[in-house]
Amino acid sequence: MPLHIHFVGIKGTGMSALAQITAKIEGAIVTGSDVRQRFFTDSILEKAGINVLDFNPDNVVNADIVVTSAAYDDTHPEIKKAKELNIPVYTYPQFLGQLMSKKRGICIAGTHGKTTTTAMVGKILLSSGYDPTVVVGSDVPCIGGNAHVGQGEFFLAESCEYRRHFLNYSPEHLIITNIELDHPDYFKDLEDVLCAFNELAAKLPEHGNLVIWQEDPNREKIKTKARITTFGFTSAADVRAEKVVYNDSGTTFDVIIEDKNAGNLSLAVSGKHNILNALAAIGLTYRLGLPEESIIQALKGFNGTKRRFELLGTHNGAIIYDDYAHHPTEIQTTLEGARRSYPGRRIRAVFQPHTYSRTEKLLYEFSEAFAEADEVVLAEIFSSAREKKSGHDSISSAKLAELINKKGIKTRYFPTLEEISSYLNATLKEDDLVITLGAGDVYKVGLILVS
Repeated sequence: MPLHIHFVGIKGTGMSALAQITAKIEGAIVTGSDVRQRFFTDSILEKAGINVLDFNPDNVVNADIVVTSAAYDDTHPEIKKAKELNIPVYTYPQFLGQLMSKKRGICIAGTHGKTTTTAMVGKILLSSGYDPTVVVGSDVPCIGGNAHVGQGEFFLAESCEYRRHFLNYSPEHLIITNIELDHPDYFKDLEDVLCAFNELAAKLPEHGNLVIWQEDPNREKIKTKARITTFGFTSAADVRAEKVVYNDSGTTFDVIIEDKNAGNLSLAVSGKHNILNALAAIGLTYRLGLPEESIIQALKGFNGTKRRFELLGTHNGAIIYDDYAHHPTEIQTTLEGARRSYPGRRIRAVFQPHTYSRTEKLLYEFSEAFAEADEVVLAEIFSSAREKKSGHDSISSAKLAELINKKGIKTRYFPTLEEISSYLNATLKEDDLVITLGAGDVYKVGLILVS
């Protein structure tokens, strides 16, 4: 009899991907439960033939294993029931680590850029015939969704540092895109974050590879016995970009590997950050032995992932984009990319802060992040399932609006997304570029505008 594995909170991007590969790798009967609200993963799960049930303790009664999202703890009715019945309960990272251990693990870690870099490495390996298993935190058109079960030897996974989840994995190869303080509800400070990344890098074997950003101020604090390859824009980087051109269709640049020109690459995604993501992916796959020409050919025309500077459409000549950016550095980088690609447009940034703890801890940094915007429109803070407002009464989007206004940038605050949509509909002009920013449901504003 095949195992029956039940996923609690199956609609999450990581959980839905894990459910798909579990059904194929383990040959298991997979069931899952979640809230009724519809997410983009609903269609992915439907395509995979996985039914989603409403939360109910009876869902786990016949399960052999229960896998739970990090959003839920032992008080959740299904998890509580599973423990009463002595059914093994694993968190998402624990179970993913078990599956990864059966193959050669490749982890993509870092504060920013994990999803896109994972997608790029996956695209290169797939195009080169390596057929990896891939788990990524978004819908990626070039790999057919947010998961791929391959017959090859590599297991590629986006690897999050939150609560040190990535220490459940034992990678042979690792990319660290960058390191900054994030998740302040868990990490005490930057040193705590660095400690976590160091623990992961220490797990690499001597024959493995660490690929890391040359210009990261914390790069030299990461120690490993594996081979180190750097990427970036400076001449000291092993893999770097030269002769960069930005335009409204993406970016073009020469790829230099160990001081030799490997060819010209055009990406259908904007921004300096996406060049760095590409260089990281090139650096790793080059160290895996793939030919330079094959790597560059695989990345040509790379068109991104869902919710990463994703073009939603146009409305009366205005262009509407959406991006998952929810950290000050991500916002600044995304807006700088938009400015380079569309220098003649009025940039109107619609931001929904994500979590009270992050907004409170990084309030000053958020107020500084919108320099490239002509106007900022703020929604109320979107709280995660793991956080309550109590204890954060002093923080609000209205307070952030005051700080951004003091920087000389026109800023408005509206309590609801409906009010924001109405305001934009009434004031939209044909030379506008509207970009919704945030990890919550702010993308709905853009969908309303283009509908």
